[in-house]
Amino acid sequence: MPKLEQLRSEVKAHSGQFRCSEIHQEKNSKIVQFRHVGTPAGDTFGVPDVQGLSDFYSTFGELTLYLEEQSGDAAYFLASPSQWQELDSDFRPWLEGIDADEANDYLPDWINDCIVVGEIPRSGNYLLIPTAGPEAGKVVEFEHDGFEFIELGSSLPDFVARSLDLDSSRLTAIASHVRFITEDDGRQWWIEELTDNRGNVVRTDA
Repeated sequence: MPKLEQLRSEVKAHSGQFRCSEIHQEKNSKIVQFRHVGTPAGDTFGVPDVQGLSDFYSTFGELTLYLEEQSGDAAYFLASPSQWQELDSDFRPWLEGIDADEANDYLPDWINDCIVVGEIPRSGNYLLIPTAGPEAGKVVEFEHDGFEFIELGSSLPDFVARSLDLDSSRLTAIASHVRFITEDDGRQWWIEELTDNRGNVVRTDA
């Protein structure tokens, strides 16, 4: 039995909608539906024994959060362990060209002891988990635009649980990366409000 059965059940049951306005044409509105899509747990051999990581991958294989199926846009993608190396190869070039002095100012101590477990799709931002030191197990978003490292959860299960009940700032961050463009409609959309079957009603800041 998965170790995080309750969390798995909550993720599977959660759904809702975004009320959006067209960017530059705010009078136009659109409702899009979202849900979360996961795969069954796979082989956890080689998954580091840091806080919550092994339990997560004993429950989920990979997980896409806040997927809007028509456009394919999503808030977060958590990859299976077999995809970590590819994500790491995509992430590391962002750090090239940083000299030693800049590294002390801009990079966390654990930057060479972390796993790239996921990404914010189509954004160039990545989800990192330190594997050593006092920050081990935390979920940190690398935001390339401002070259920031933003803590999103104390563990991977904590991050997923928090993602089911977004606050306004986190919804606004998601809204900055999704546009819900479809093949038959090139218009771009901004999330104004989330409503879901957990009773949440959350508005973006902007």
